[in-house]
Amino acid sequence: MENSVDGPNTSKVQTVERLVERFPTQIRGIIEVLRFVVKANMPGADEFVYHNALNYKLSEMPGTWICYMSAQRNYVRLGFYFGANLFDPKEQLEGTGKRMRHIKVRSEEEAGTDELAGLIRQAWADANNI
Repeated sequence: MENSVDGPNTSKVQTVERLVERFPTQIRGIIEVLRFVVKANMPGADEFVYHNALNYKLSEMPGTWICYMSAQRNYVRLGFYFGANLFDPKEQLEGTGKRMRHIKVRSEEEAGTDELAGLIRQAWADANNI
């Protein structure tokens, strides 16, 4: 079981950092901006590695996964486990399943947009209303 305390010596932080440092510089930059945006808009969310992706969930409730970041060759996929429920006026979300949607983030600039932060805030608010 991973330690749930954030700090430089915890296995959780080391695991996340080890995953991120494996990627090429461009992808690492996108991930770092996305991590900042996610943490700013989902205060208190647990960050953990699962299936070579960064995942975020409510800390106090097991099974309440909200979103993930998965590095691809030329972009980072930011996925929302309940993305089909999100209001997406710019139609950025891709996917046709019943629940999940994702966005292909191709640059640090795209990672820092207000629209993306808004989707993250929505997903956080929805998860907290369960």
